[in-house]
Amino acid sequence: MDDYRAVRDLLPAPPLSPEVEQAGRDRLAAAFAQERVRRGRRAARWGAPVLGVAGAAAAAAIVIAQIAPAAVPAPPGAAVQADGKRFLLVAAASVAAMPDEGAWWGSVEVRGRQFREPGGRYVLRESESIETWIPADPEGRTWYRQTPQGIKPATPQDEAAWAADGSPVSWTYDKPSETGRSGVVRSGPGEQRTWSSEDWDFRVLTAGKPLTKTSEVPDTPEGLKAFFAADDRTTIDTAARLLFFAPVTSQTRAAAYQLLASVPGVTAAGQVSDVLGRPGQAVEYESGEFAPPDFVGATRTRLVIDPASGRPLSIEVRSAADGLLLTYTAIRDSRWTDSNPLKENE
Repeated sequence: MDDYRAVRDLLPAPPLSPEVEQAGRDRLAAAFAQERVRRGRRAARWGAPVLGVAGAAAAAAIVIAQIAPAAVPAPPGAAVQADGKRFLLVAAASVAAMPDEGAWWGSVEVRGRQFREPGGRYVLRESESIETWIPADPEGRTWYRQTPQGIKPATPQDEAAWAADGSPVSWTYDKPSETGRSGVVRSGPGEQRTWSSEDWDFRVLTAGKPLTKTSEVPDTPEGLKAFFAADDRTTIDTAARLLFFAPVTSQTRAAAYQLLASVPGVTAAGQVSDVLGRPGQAVEYESGEFAPPDFVGATRTRLVIDPASGRPLSIEVRSAADGLLLTYTAIRDSRWTDSNPLKENE
């Protein structure tokens, strides 16, 4: 099943008139023709447009209007992936239509971890907000803002158990265990910090290679797999880091989705709500990449995606034994833009 049929299945729309359908086919064919000409001559500046205005409009028409010309081949790997993962191909088609031009790649994340209180009666969640602004200029500085949000019960059920425990504001752990640290853990939020650095943070190190220019990153699933040059599990982890964190072009993101759809070890988890309560489709795989360093036991990593927009929603690591959510990174927003509010407010 190809990605365009997957779009029709997952995002049904009313029937089109023959005139509108033909016009959409013509625009999409023109966009792919432009893409063949432009491929291989990417601009040195990050965020060079992949399909241009006409291409973005045509690719959006795939999602909104069910236009699927028979002449366009299915992406590599589409024939081998299970039906439950076909939403990844929908996400690939959607993200390819997103603009990717700008002076900054900005993202707003909510990172967190969960752990049981010392007596094991309820689960606590510690979270923080992280803003990251990566410059398109390789010589520019990356800006960060960290806002700790404190610790609170993870669910309403945990809040009830916490209240029954006397609503404590601190907990004492004899050893690190699930908390990653020992001693007294306090519920109050920490101090907000803003800083800049000449170096990108570790998340954009892909397969041991720093992504200093997007022109160095392939934009096909076969090219990415060769670029990663790793086993299947590491390939999945690296593709996830690229999708969620790296300032690459929309075409490279689409290729990463196609790669995830074809790599063994990725299984569909169906319709879910992410850690922030947003609906999406999910895949899971076994990995220790994003697990807490002090956690003992096997873990499974869940990637939650919004296929309609192509945006990644969250990376969630759970205990394989009981499904307890351990750590997560939820993407509130990520996009190319011409302004950096942290630098402007310096």
